[in-house]
Parts: sequence; structure tokens; C-alpha cells
Amino acid sequence: MYIANRLGLEAYGVSTYPRIYGGEVFREVREVLARDKDFFKCIVRPKSTYVGDPIPISGDGNATND
Repeated sequence: MYIANRLGLEAYGVSTYPRIYGGEVFREVREVLARDKDFFKCIVRPKSTYVGDPIPISGDGNATND
């Protein structure tokens, strides 16, 4: 929600049924670390590591075919 807001997107959160799933602790730890990383990326705004000419999202998609 924070990232969508910072990017100017309109987003809504949805609650789920509170149930315990296998591997949940691992996923929760991973999500905490990912949120922290994304929070700092929104502040620092590092340059993209991808190089090359931008590919427009309009069109048929053939520009990305190998």
C-alpha cells in the first residue's frame, strides 16, 4: 500500500481468513525484509540496473521476442 501510494497509484488492501499455513514464518520474515528494502528504495531512488532503450508497453509485444 505504501509503495502504491508513493507511486501515485490507487490501491486497496484486502483482508484474508486468519489461518496458519505451512512455511508461514519464513514468508513473514521474507516480507518484512522486502518491505524494508522497498521502503529505502523509495527514499533513495537508485538508478535502474537495466540498460538499453526503453520498450513501450503499447503494441503487440514482438519487441521482446528472442
